[in-house]
Amino acid sequence: MLGIYLNLIIVSCAVSAAIFAFLFFFTRSGFIILRSYVLSLGLITFFLDAGFALTGFSPDLKKAAIPHFVGLMSVNVFLLLEILFVLHELKAKASVIIVILSALVVYMMSDFLILTSSTPFLYTRFNHYTSYIIQSKKHFSFHYSFIAVTAITLFSIGCIWYTKQKTKHDKIFASRLIFANLLLILASVPEIIMFHHPLPMPYISFALGFTVVFFLWYAAADDQSSYMPTIENTAKNVFSLIDTPILIFALDGDIKLFNPSAKRVLAIDGKETKPLRSVLALSDVEFLNLITKAKRGLNTTWKTRVIANNKPCFLKCFIKFDNAKDPYCIIGTIEME
Repeated sequence: MLGIYLNLIIVSCAVSAAIFAFLFFFTRSGFIILRSYVLSLGLITFFLDAGFALTGFSPDLKKAAIPHFVGLMSVNVFLLLEILFVLHELKAKASVIIVILSALVVYMMSDFLILTSSTPFLYTRFNHYTSYIIQSKKHFSFHYSFIAVTAITLFSIGCIWYTKQKTKHDKIFASRLIFANLLLILASVPEIIMFHHPLPMPYISFALGFTVVFFLWYAAADDQSSYMPTIENTAKNVFSLIDTPILIFALDGDIKLFNPSAKRVLAIDGKETKPLRSVLALSDVEFLNLITKAKRGLNTTWKTRVIANNKPCFLKCFIKFDNAKDPYCIIGTIEME
């Protein structure tokens, strides 16, 4: 029964990794590359854990090889993604990245072909769960040689990455990821022992080890994203602190956002959407011309009055365009006369 319980733990690890990865990706703003890597590693951890767990649950010994190979290949892809991330952080040249990844991908595909074209494992049942015995040490040695080469590459470029970090929190981020991958050495011990002494559940340590590595990745990425201010947050701070009244309104004239200075000068109440003409005294003709020119992408300046205090002012309109080069909103600044 212990095997069944351990496989259920692996299933819960798989589901947890996927959920946390999706939450990290969709609940954070900015850091799109870091979020994408966390999401990718979470999904790979899901397939890794699910593959090994389904191997243990499979009553059909002939079909047990399918989820087992999914787990083994997920290990390879996980390590490749980590290498790609570190190379990106090092700002390595595209040619260097292509050479390193191409060599490792060829190595990985050779590993896949060797494992699927031969019979390196003998699957057997142990008290209601399926495990395996290594019967072709030569073929399985190639798989471990790939993992060893990948791990050495990852550790080497990881150390280079650490030495190039300038700030304390960047060094902490790099060191935590290096430490996380050192744990995989301990996770591989049971399978190494299997070369000499069969074990009932050798994949358990690998599945749990990579799950721990993913969550260390998650924790490090979460801390890193909280350390570094995003462009969006910086823009919000500038928007709030600048003394010039600023309005952001849609092409229909509804104010969508305003800074504290605009709220004070124009006496805007609440945070809900308000028509531009509720705070500035624009005539029908002026308002129509403003919107018409904005839709044509033209910046304009209008002399008007603040309705709250009847003081004259100038409204300068700057048009923002989307990726299709179509106007989508107007940024207006107020200058008192």
